[in-house]
Amino acid sequence: MLKDIEILTDAKVGVAMVYELNDSLENVWNVYIVNLNNQPITNVLVTCKGFGLIEDENRETSTMRYFIGDMEARSFLKIEPINPDLFVLNNEYFLTFYEHGKILDKRITFKPNSIQINLLQEIGILNKPGILLT
Repeated sequence: MLKDIEILTDAKVGVAMVYELNDSLENVWNVYIVNLNNQPITNVLVTCKGFGLIEDENRETSTMRYFIGDMEARSFLKIEPINPDLFVLNNEYFLTFYEHGKILDKRITFKPNSIQINLLQEIGILNKPGILLT
């Protein structure tokens, strides 16, 4: 089964950390999966975890898994809110999906302290400020 999975580094699928208002009009950080392809992707599964050093001690968050299902071409979907206290860790998102009938994987890692308000840029497809890694 593993031999059937292709590991991609150039797939037009990414993860965005977005700084936005919630329903209570408070600024929060949310994580989005973004499909920048001109075709849909299907059976999307996202696995995420945080890991790294805090005060010279190894730390790791729980591993979370989200089955997204299908995503239309050039679309996005909110995965989860994220606590800014976790930005001192590596925040890793492992995406598995089908494209043109092939199983594809992509690993995206936000390095420690790479998610900061002063690094925000407008993410066109979302029309919101954030940090997008593809």
